[in-house]
This record gives sequence, structure tokens and C-alpha cells, in this order.
Amino acid sequence: MKKTKPASTTTTETENDLCILTGEAEKINPHSTGLLHWEMTENLDGERGLRITANDSGGLFSREWIALSAISAVLKTHAAGDFTSTALRPLFTSASRNNAGFLAAILRSADICLTEEGSAGAFSHRCYPDWEKRLEKLLTVAPSA
Repeated sequence: MKKTKPASTTTTETENDLCILTGEAEKINPHSTGLLHWEMTENLDGERGLRITANDSGGLFSREWIALSAISAVLKTHAAGDFTSTALRPLFTSASRNNAGFLAAILRSADICLTEEGSAGAFSHRCYPDWEKRLEKLLTVAPSA
């Protein structure tokens, strides 16, 4: 059963979503173990988004679907400098404190690659200079077989 999208940034997973890409991401905290698993899907409206699907070790998270357009809006406001994971918190309706940090790790993963470690260390992020071109490429990736 599909739920209504709040603020057009998140939805609940449905069987109608088309999986475009799946991957794994290393956690940002150097003391954490295990990987985060994620998928990029496309909903019936043709909008693409990311969701965390699994965590190999401890740490609760939400499986909320986050629209790439919403992620892009946050990155645009922080493209000029470093930012922390808390900038990503408004994208989630769930209260899990891990969501933003886990999404930040996914945005750094090799398959997504929109951000990298910022100048303040592991817990800061910065957008790649060509992050918008990288995002455009993600929007054109064909569904995996």
C-alpha cells in the first residue's frame, strides 16, 4: 500500500518502484564496522531517489525514499563550502539520528560520488566541483538488469 508523499521528498517503498542501481557505502565514522547498503529507484512519477536498505552492523535507520531533487537542493545551498551531515536531516521525516550520516556516506560512495570528505575531517563534507554533472549522469543511468 502506497502512502502519501510528505513534502515531495520522501515516500514509503512500494512494489511499483523501479530499481535503477544498488550499492554499498563505507560508514563515515572510522571506528564503525560493516557497510551500508542502498538503492536508487524511480517511482511511478519518474522521479529518482535513494534509500538505505541495510546496515551490516549496529545503527538504526529509516528506509525512507529521498528524492534526488531534494538532495540536490540541499547540496546547492552548501556547494560553496564544507558542511556536516546535519544539513541532510530535514530530508527525513523519521527521527533516527543515523539517517543523515548514513545518507552522507552514500553520497560519498563510488557509485554516487557527489561529495567527499571536507577539510575539517571525516565528519565534514564538501561537494565535488562537478557534482551537478555527476548528478545529471545518475539521472540517466539505465535500470540494472
